[in-house]
Amino acid sequence: MAVVILAELEKLDFRLAVKNVSVLESVEQLTGADNGETTFVLAATAENLHALKNEPHHVFVPSMMVTGEGEHSNANIYFELENYSFYQQAKEIIRQEENAKGVFRFRRTVTSAEDKLLFVEDLYVLAGLLGEPEDVYVKMTDQSVTPAYIILMMNFGGGKMAHIEYTVQQQERIELEWSGIKTIVEFDSDEIKPAQPGGKTTLPLAFTVDSILATGHQVNQNILGRLTHFEKLISGGTGK
Repeated sequence: MAVVILAELEKLDFRLAVKNVSVLESVEQLTGADNGETTFVLAATAENLHALKNEPHHVFVPSMMVTGEGEHSNANIYFELENYSFYQQAKEIIRQEENAKGVFRFRRTVTSAEDKLLFVEDLYVLAGLLGEPEDVYVKMTDQSVTPAYIILMMNFGGGKMAHIEYTVQQQERIELEWSGIKTIVEFDSDEIKPAQPGGKTTLPLAFTVDSILATGHQVNQNILGRLTHFEKLISGGTGK
């Protein structure tokens, strides 16, 4: 049984991987390739997911690709936001505050309206950190017109609130801020773009194979139900 990760290859930072990693072009290349020490990576395509459906491998799949528990009983799903090192660091700082009170601000900018499922999984991850909101207010613009916005105001009670914003525009960017009583945390991907040859830059929005293996969640009805809940929430205007 091999360990297989489906991923958008451009989002993986292979330089920091601790595990032995091999990138394959097709599922067929898994035959006879498993040595028990290597993690195999394939492009996150519907074709590869379908080919792995009935295989006995231990598979890690982006949450956006999984639609039914029974269809992927051998899969773990992972969430992009949960794998970013800046989010992991922010989560640890916030959790160190006993009975944390404050305002959490999160803004994600993407280049396509089809990336809305990213926002759904972000909400799932953030709810795991901040808790179940008591009140939610949703405001959105016409999603067919760029820039398009979805804004959520969430009250968690006990002095904890969140402002979460999703924007479709001609760039990719994540901003995060926690303003607590004792702690302030800030991150902006635009401020730390590493320079590349030829004057090009790349976003620091990459993560590792090791992180995916550490943060994977076994597919179950509770997770799928929560994702469906947040998808309906951002599609239905004002909600609670």
